[in-house]
Amino acid sequence: MSPGVTVLGRVGPEGPGVFVLYTGGTIGMVVGPGGGLVPLDLRELAAHVPVVHELPVGLTVATVAKPVDSATMGVTDWLRIADTIVEHAAGHLGVVVLHGTDTMAYTASALSFLLEGIDLPVVLTGSQRPITAVRSDGRENLVTSLELASARVNGGPVVPEVTVFFDHLLLRGNRAVKVSADSYQGFASPNLPPLVTAGVSFSPTLGLARPPQVGPVRRVSGLCSDVAALYLYPGLDRYVLDAVLARPGLRGLVLQAYGAGNGPTEPWFAQAIAGAVNRDVTVVVTTQCPAGAVRGGLYAAGAAMFDAGAVSAGDMTFEAALTKLMVALDRHDDPAEVRGLMVRDLAGELTG
Repeated sequence: MSPGVTVLGRVGPEGPGVFVLYTGGTIGMVVGPGGGLVPLDLRELAAHVPVVHELPVGLTVATVAKPVDSATMGVTDWLRIADTIVEHAAGHLGVVVLHGTDTMAYTASALSFLLEGIDLPVVLTGSQRPITAVRSDGRENLVTSLELASARVNGGPVVPEVTVFFDHLLLRGNRAVKVSADSYQGFASPNLPPLVTAGVSFSPTLGLARPPQVGPVRRVSGLCSDVAALYLYPGLDRYVLDAVLARPGLRGLVLQAYGAGNGPTEPWFAQAIAGAVNRDVTVVVTTQCPAGAVRGGLYAAGAAMFDAGAVSAGDMTFEAALTKLMVALDRHDDPAEVRGLMVRDLAGELTG
């Protein structure tokens, strides 16, 4: 049993079913005796979502020992979730991870790079209102996620990869971003169409889902947390950049640049980036734009960064670039190998 995870029991019929892991977040909350929100005992799941009894498959329900607000999620939590999936995926049709919305895109991205041999759906979902609330979006998100995780087409899974389901869209996990704090349409995938649109029936985008990998699901690496990120802004000075680059043990830096990958043209900026690269820090450039891609050197304002040794994140989301860099740094000590991994598509996170 993965440390810190408890299997609560079975809901519904026996036979191959869906493994459901609750990690925390709004979806699994209920008003406690003191009036605040506390985690729901998921053994009571069917009482709040009685339609689960009508599903043709059973659910194996598990929870982390201490469910957390997703804003506190970190490397240890991602590894625990990955190891729990590895331990319990076998014998199930799919996996559903119940998660808070704030960092769901980060967790989905991390899992897509941590896990190989994904031969079944791994669906992350959550909600903007607790599943126990009268007007909750959690019930529909949960039930549809369970159906997507267990659905079969021509004997195989519909989408055998790490995904995020929210509202009516199934998104590739490492392409998803949170776009609203209060709308039920809380997530989007700006640079890739939805894998499936859930209406009266499921409408997959043909040819977009990745094929099943050769299982079983396994974790192939860890995560290096010796990384930092910097959001560029007008007025950024050398003292801010120097402070970030002075982090002890720094091995990776993600810059959120303007537009197609532009930044300050002052000599001190490129010199600082070059100095970091010479110290074996891998510098990756993403864009602040919700959609589009970094095209290194397209403008003179960005060329200096790439001439100094930074690498382009292409059309990766910031969440994907950060977690992929953590995985790449764990796998390789040689910065050249890390840079090579960053510009290669590993799990559908990168176009071209």
